[in-house]
Amino acid sequence: MKERRRANRLHLTGKVSVYLGGQALTVPVADISVTGIGVMLDMAVLGAKPSGEVGLCTIESPALGQTIEAYVSVMRIRRVGQQYLVGLRFESIADEQLALILDLQHRQTSPV
Repeated sequence: MKERRRANRLHLTGKVSVYLGGQALTVPVADISVTGIGVMLDMAVLGAKPSGEVGLCTIESPALGQTIEAYVSVMRIRRVGQQYLVGLRFESIADEQLALILDLQHRQTSPV
């Protein structure tokens, strides 16, 4: 399958709290980039297709150094085995918090 992403995704260990569509979820992070974050869900709790609704997410990971908050919308939902990979696009994120993701990207892609 051809890669369609504009920004490289980085594996990230941590959790994301998402407040979207009247629901509050805390789920593990799958990956992150400067354009958004991927999360894995055990069920299709956010519906079968993106609604365009914007919600708030809080990302916590030791690799980032501090908590990131951003407004997100569901970009895509794809079934992966028994789970769902949900791509959340950053609709609004502070420059300082975006810099944390860029720093992580630099650390993970630079030779040691």
